[in-house]
Amino acid sequence: MEEKNNFVHGVAYGKLYLAGEYAILEDYASALITSVPKKITVFVEESDKTTIFDTINKTSVGLFEENSNFTLVQQFIQFLTEYTNSDKTFALTIYNELHSDDKKYGLGSSGAVLVAISRAILSFENITYNDLTIFKLVALFNIKHNLSGSMGDVAASINDGITFYQKFNAEFVNEMIHQDKTVKEIINTNWDGLLIEKIHPKADLSILARWTGEAVDTKEHVKLWKQHKDNYKEEFRVFVETSNTLVKTLKKNLNETDASNALNTINKLRENLLYLESFSKIPMETSTMKSYIESHTAGKQSGSGSGDFVLGFEKNNDKYQLQLNLERL
Repeated sequence: MEEKNNFVHGVAYGKLYLAGEYAILEDYASALITSVPKKITVFVEESDKTTIFDTINKTSVGLFEENSNFTLVQQFIQFLTEYTNSDKTFALTIYNELHSDDKKYGLGSSGAVLVAISRAILSFENITYNDLTIFKLVALFNIKHNLSGSMGDVAASINDGITFYQKFNAEFVNEMIHQDKTVKEIINTNWDGLLIEKIHPKADLSILARWTGEAVDTKEHVKLWKQHKDNYKEEFRVFVETSNTLVKTLKKNLNETDASNALNTINKLRENLLYLESFSKIPMETSTMKSYIESHTAGKQSGSGSGDFVLGFEKNNDKYQLQLNLERL
């Protein structure tokens, strides 16, 4: 955050899952998620009334003006006032690099928008915060508004680089909500299970992330996950346990200078996702994605599968790097 010409701004990053898809929906499960060189920047400056403008919709709305494109942001700004206890008015501007020319890439826009807004508004209000505060504010808002998900995209959008994320115990947070604890009380409590850790990879690994050109509705896939959980309890248990073990192994592999073990672990992560597909009927790889994966030493989908991004991994004899290709595969 910087202050310049009476503006303050907050930044959040787009994300791609490297490991832990689907399993991360379960409490205490873990994932590795990387930021991408695309971000959201939110500027806030004093104004006579609170307005919101973003570069996707290219329009400005008031805080209480009806506009379905801005409902989430309007609700979130109102939610934040319970934490800031402020009635200041401001003009808020969202610069969004995670969508382009009406293309939805699947880089996690909604979570990142709320992270950037939190940072900008808390800075505007001169309220001290850390990354954990920002994560909890956005996650708590999502829970209170029944926006399901792992919150992994929120954790990843806070950091530039790779994030190791362990999901909190949702029942623990829901219990605090049911006890009518204030937003401040919930934010200031240690959440059972929650772990967010920045990883500094040493492996000589290139990640070649390619947009498939196919947009995916993650919510539909998550719905299938929930529908099949009771019918395939043992298979789900095996899938989640295997995923968590492999995520922790990959975390260790990324700290090794030689990427060979990391490449091996990535292929096992792919096998585990295909195992999930075999009984859950959640589609993982299109034929185009399969071809891309098999043209690399290791590879897998990123995220919910059958579209958005596919990842190829190669040893590069140099240092860790991520290449993001937004040309349709």
